[in-house]
Amino acid sequence: MDPDFMSAHEADPTSIPAPDAAVVIRAHNDAARIAPTVLAARALPGIRAVLVLDAGSTDSTRRVATDSGATLLRDEAELAGYAPLPLLFVDAGRQGARLAEARALLTPVAAGEADAAVAVWARRGDAAARLERRGLARAGFETAGVLTGEFCVSSASFAATRPAAAGAGALTGMIIDLLRADQQVTTVVLEAPREPRGRGLRGRREVARALRGRRTVSVIDR
Repeated sequence: MDPDFMSAHEADPTSIPAPDAAVVIRAHNDAARIAPTVLAARALPGIRAVLVLDAGSTDSTRRVATDSGATLLRDEAELAGYAPLPLLFVDAGRQGARLAEARALLTPVAAGEADAAVAVWARRGDAAARLERRGLARAGFETAGVLTGEFCVSSASFAATRPAAAGAGALTGMIIDLLRADQQVTTVVLEAPREPRGRGLRGRREVARALRGRRTVSVIDR
């Protein structure tokens, strides 16, 4: 199944009334940037909850996030309590107007045009990103660039993809799970708020494990 492609301009979040949603900010040692992101998310129309999903930060990320008005989560399982709100996952570095741009991911999900929308950036990416793109193409999902890790998904679709693949393979696994359940996944071209961190050998292995675990291909770069 070929995904529909749209740009952030085409998925204009101001073209429809602001839908209700929960913003989920993934964070790890992001104390220096988390406050502006939380405050910008709280200011968006229609946002009913701002959640920070912390991945074991060793700095003051958790304290700064809660002081800024976010609800702190330590496990994705806690997101079940926010159904039926669509879940808009954004990077901790997306702030101000850049965060408002990410609402383009929410538009097709809230309108019922897609079960999930994932952000892609027109970059070649690291070895893990290239492996990810080849594996998804074999599953029938073509992307015009690198998956940035930001996405929006309906609560029901998110719950249906549990348990998630590990680490760097989580989004790859979710996309394949949704496609196999005959759900619609679209892409939105959206510039990443910061240069994606290289995922290294470990990340590449996690992506490969997600692909092999779903029998997307028999052999990919062993």
